Amino acid sequence: GPTSSGKTSLVEYLAQRTGHRFMRINNHEHTDLQEYLGSYVTDASGNLTFQEGALVQAVRKGYWIVLDELNLAPSDVLEALNRLLDDNRELFVPELQETITPHPHFMLFATQNPPGATYGGRKVLSKAFRNRFMEIHVGDIPDEELKTILNKRCAVAPSYCAKLVEVMRELQRRRQASRAFAGKDGFITARDLFRWANRQSNGYEELAADGFRVLGERLRSEEERDAMKTVLAKVLKTPPLLDENMYAAAEEGALKLRLDEAAARAAKRAEEAEKSASSAVAAADARSAKQDASDAAQLSE
Repeated sequence: GPTSSGKTSLVEYLAQRTGHRFMRINNHEHTDLQEYLGSYVTDASGNLTFQEGALVQAVRKGYWIVLDELNLAPSDVLEALNRLLDDNRELFVPELQETITPHPHFMLFATQNPPGATYGGRKVLSKAFRNRFMEIHVGDIPDEELKTILNKRCAVAPSYCAKLVEVMRELQRRRQASRAFAGKDGFITARDLFRWANRQSNGYEELAADGFRVLGERLRSEEERDAMKTVLAKVLKTPPLLDENMYAAAEEGALKLRLDEAAARAAKRAEEAEKSASSAVAAADARSAKQDASDAAQLSE
């Protein structure tokens, strides 16, 4: 299914509901078989011991494991899974020269995005390999469900949730020619919506600025950045987004936060020093430091 459609989250939820431990391996084109099976490492005594990989642990102990983006994994990783996925269901670990029979509760799941131009680097898995799995196709999360998830998970007002989803759909309609951002998910995915919503924006102007900070800063061309600003201003009905306005407020807020934190730490240290002072001079120095911290706190207001 497409990215951010809840494939892995679905398995994790089922594992929690059924009382099974959940594990995952994120595959990429450089995934090493050691991540699956394990490798020898040096222990605290300087001796070499075998540290089992995620798949070996799951097979032994009956965990549920998800192999994310399996069609990005190298061929040697896929070949190592064949024996486990066969009818005899065994996992051979060459380093241990051991064949492991899976725990009765062991379950293996795999996810992938569809191969093609939209998701670069994904290979087409052979029909014989895919036949070892039961395939389930997961579609995009419906808009109404996505609004509910944003509202419950991020504690965002329903009106804001609706606007966030509207922005996502508008951006998905504006497919870009750039290879880096090809396809309808080039600008934004559901994961981006969660990051955006978690900023807890106050007001639509702040919501638009936070949206650009989350979504716009990764765009490589001015054309794409301008398109992002246009969509945000149009959907959220705000004045045009200007960089100097967005980042001046953000920098000022970050500076104030750092000042507040520094003043609080200084006040705490001064108070502790005052309590533990062993002489009148040390106590006086501690009180002076405490006053300096108080002055710093007032300066940050």
